[in-house]
Amino acid sequence: MVTQGNDNIGSYLYTDRYDVKNSAGNIGLEYSSKGTRDITWETNGNFNAGVEFQLFKRLTGSIEYYYRKTTDMLFSFSVAPTLGYPNYYDNVGDMYNTGIEADFNVNILKTKNLSWDFNLNISTIKNRITKLHEDKKTSTVYGTDGKEWKGYTSGSFFITEGASIYTWYMKDYAGVNENGQAMWYMNTFDEDGNLTGRETTTTWSDADYYVTEETSVPKFFGGFGTTLQAYGFDFSANFTYQIGGKQHDNTYAAFMTNPSDSHGGWNFHKDILDAWTPENTSSDIPRWQYADLNVGNTQTRFLTDASYLNLQNVNIGYTLPKSIVSKLQLSALRIYAAAENVCYISKRKGFDPRQSFSSATNATRYSPMRTISGGI
Repeated sequence: MVTQGNDNIGSYLYTDRYDVKNSAGNIGLEYSSKGTRDITWETNGNFNAGVEFQLFKRLTGSIEYYYRKTTDMLFSFSVAPTLGYPNYYDNVGDMYNTGIEADFNVNILKTKNLSWDFNLNISTIKNRITKLHEDKKTSTVYGTDGKEWKGYTSGSFFITEGASIYTWYMKDYAGVNENGQAMWYMNTFDEDGNLTGRETTTTWSDADYYVTEETSVPKFFGGFGTTLQAYGFDFSANFTYQIGGKQHDNTYAAFMTNPSDSHGGWNFHKDILDAWTPENTSSDIPRWQYADLNVGNTQTRFLTDASYLNLQNVNIGYTLPKSIVSKLQLSALRIYAAAENVCYISKRKGFDPRQSFSSATNATRYSPMRTISGGI
């Protein structure tokens, strides 16, 4: 196993730092960053093992297993603004990433004037935190299944032993009641403070946050493509894909938020047309009611399957015969057309989970632009 150190977080993080400022004509000091006395390098250990193969002169490929262990993970912690500094870095624990990467290339057909090839690659990843320092276990919360977890929150994720670093942490949507009001789950306890179960509430502030069973990490991802050449013509197409994982669709949540005096002029999603009404009581979309803003807050309702299929590029061309181009004093002449980011399919139109594992999606972050070109 190869071991590497990582300190790519800046310098002097073991000590407090200050900026010298002008304070009414006098020298003043202002907090620049908070130091952590015992901070140390993050260490990454990497192990890889794989095989390469060729079968029947038609199929080639490779399969590789990888294991990456990170100890003394470096993490940024936000603090209250009243402390005079926004955050500090510290070592929090250990984590591993493991999975398999496979690549296959097959020649389907090969003749004098025809060649057809296909390629496929697939990757898996499992991410787990194996150790969290005791002083970082600042919160005790529950999962949607009632399991107790100890750790800390990082945005909409909960950092805890035995789970992925990208495990979603949010309020759990429970559908609508008989009046069309949105409901969320809250924990119930006995007289001794032991968890007894869950019940629903229509009051957002009473609902509890839960460690969900969902992460933003996909089960599989990769790409595939094909290349065809025949009698001077050539064609190729390449796809990328992802299977599994959940992302919080922030833009959809905003478009499903009810109107208010501060929410005028916004776009609304067409799914609102299917909201609960006395004539449409089977809908799980809350009633359309002025100033009821909590229906669009971050919650499991907007966790969306992050699987997608993307037609990355298409190329088509024709190479003129040498008997023709030689008369033009040329060695070769090809006419072609190409397109990038041709077609994208996901759970919901406008939803693009490719943006990040570590944050929710947002339509204000542009997806790759479609381009079409051609040339000689």
